[in-house]
Amino acid sequence: MGAARLVAKSLTTRQLEVVGSRHAAQCVVTRMGSGSSKDVVETEPLESLDEHGSSGINCMALSEDASLLVTGGDDCIVRMWSTRDEPTEDLGVLRGHTGFIQCVTIYDTFVVSGSKDTTIRLWDMASTECIFVYEGHTGRINRLICTGEFVFSTSHDRTARAWLFDTTEVDDPQDACIRVFEGHTGVVSPVIFIPGPALGTVDEQGLNINPGDLLITGSFDHTARTWSFDTGGYLKVFKGHRLPITCMDVDPKGVILYTGSQDKMIIAWDLARGTIMKKVDEAHNGAVLHLRVVHRLMYTCSTDHVAKCWTREGLELTREYKDHTDSIATAKFHNGVLYTACNDGQVRAFDARSGTLKRKFRGHQSAVTTLAVCVNEHVGQVVTRVISGGNDGMIKIWNAVGISEEPPELPQPTHDYDQNQKKRLYDLERKLSEYFPNTTSPDTASVDLDIIEDELD
Repeated sequence: MGAARLVAKSLTTRQLEVVGSRHAAQCVVTRMGSGSSKDVVETEPLESLDEHGSSGINCMALSEDASLLVTGGDDCIVRMWSTRDEPTEDLGVLRGHTGFIQCVTIYDTFVVSGSKDTTIRLWDMASTECIFVYEGHTGRINRLICTGEFVFSTSHDRTARAWLFDTTEVDDPQDACIRVFEGHTGVVSPVIFIPGPALGTVDEQGLNINPGDLLITGSFDHTARTWSFDTGGYLKVFKGHRLPITCMDVDPKGVILYTGSQDKMIIAWDLARGTIMKKVDEAHNGAVLHLRVVHRLMYTCSTDHVAKCWTREGLELTREYKDHTDSIATAKFHNGVLYTACNDGQVRAFDARSGTLKRKFRGHQSAVTTLAVCVNEHVGQVVTRVISGGNDGMIKIWNAVGISEEPPELPQPTHDYDQNQKKRLYDLERKLSEYFPNTTSPDTASVDLDIIEDELD
């Protein structure tokens, strides 16, 4: 997003009041010296959470309604937080892993975590107990997807696996693994699941797997693969990159695959044919670390200190987002704003359309590794918060009110809950009521709660 650059002349500062927060946060407006440049707000965090200690934060996930945050770090611990009130409440600690936490996801009232210890753990939010340990991988767990029926994982052991999400009827823990996707010759990391048309039938194992269900994996062996979830066999091998594939996404219809790599390239593939549709050899001057499709556009981040926006069709570069002084680990698009997490310890907010740098979030002492955008209601106002985690072990909450020209909207449910799920949500609400005494008593509240409604990254 062609960002304005800070210059060391003609600087003035003033104090701004942070809107919609009980905590006063200092914002500094840096007025640029050139005639065409604009004000850049530099803001301090509303909150700094240090419960992970000095251990780096590797991952975070928000519940569907953005009321619950889960974080994982180098301390081998998963933590749960409430974002519904200020200050942010620590809701519990999930202990059991013996290696650092690499990935977490939330579904319903459950947390799923993956670790360097080669295991995946399923946790009950209300009790904070580990209710199942998935064992079978022989290397670090890299990525997780949870559909509500299945858990998909990728690993350093060069495989991907599919597991049963509901393990209540699993007698032998080994039976929880229902597919092993083998074929890559390098570490498997990014993963995408595309469900096929629902047939309304179950297979001989009683599983709701459709013939069109598709799994996509990217690997350090320089290739991506598509797999039939139904049979477990690979369908296509996507060859064209010269170095490890680091990130992937698909178009909204699930017919085009986009891959980014350490070789600086981005490639658009025909998923059905496995052929290259468009390739940009020098998309960046460094490794592509992040790639995300948003409507008709695609955003990428790189070790070259630049984020870029491309047209999804044709892969034409439309703008660049500069000002970073180190690698950009990840980015989030929300309400017309692109938020970037950088190894220089800062989070930045750019106007996605113009590329203008709107706000800089300073406070981390080392690389920012993970990022989330949270919309919640506080004191009758719908407000936007940015949540970042860093190698300094800190989780920071930032005020993002006023950056976007579009009014924020509260997250909406994407699926209905059955009676068992509603019961678990009810139990979780009872736990949360200890932290929010002013909310409706769980004894009189409706069971149709909106505490957890999943949100996919």
